[in-house]
Amino acid sequence: MTNYLNRTCYDRFGDEKVKGIKKNLITVLFVIILGLISGKTLYNKISDVYALNVKKEDRIYFLQLGVYKDMESMKYDTNMITDKLVIKEKNNYYVYIGLSKEKENLKKISSLYEKLGYNLYLYEKEVENDTFLTNLEQFDLLMKNAKTEEEIESINAVILSSYEEMILKNK
Repeated sequence: MTNYLNRTCYDRFGDEKVKGIKKNLITVLFVIILGLISGKTLYNKISDVYALNVKKEDRIYFLQLGVYKDMESMKYDTNMITDKLVIKEKNNYYVYIGLSKEKENLKKISSLYEKLGYNLYLYEKEVENDTFLTNLEQFDLLMKNAKTEEEIESINAVILSSYEEMILKNK
C-alpha cells in the first residue's frame, strides 16, 4: 500500500516535488510539536507562579464556632460571645470568632474559647481585598506579641470589626 502511494505521488508530482513536500511536512510537524511543548511548559510555569504568589497570599484562616439554620438559635448559643463575625450564606449563619494569616495566632484565640467549652473549627478562605490583607498582616504582628487575654481579645475584636467593615459591607 505504501509503495502504491509513493509511486502514485512520484508519478503525479515528480521526484523533486515529493521530496519538497516531505521536507515541508516534516518541518511543519516539528514546529507544531515544538509549539505544543513550549506552550505547555509556559502554561505550567505561569500557573505555578499564580498559585504560589497570588493564591497563597490571599488566603486567611477562619476560626469557626458553628453553623446555624436560624438567627434565634445562633443568638441563643452565642449570647455570651461579644466579639464574633456572623456571615449568612446559603440560608445558614456561620459564626466566626477569629481570623488570621497565621495559625499560631488562632491558637491564642482558640485557647480562650476552648476553656469555656466551645468546639472550634479551622477553615481556610480566599479574601480579595489588598487593604484588608495588609491591615491583617499588621494585626498579626500585634497578635504574635500579645501576652495577656485582654490584649488578645482586643486585637481580635479589631480584626473582626475590620473584616466586617472592609469585606462584608462592600459586597
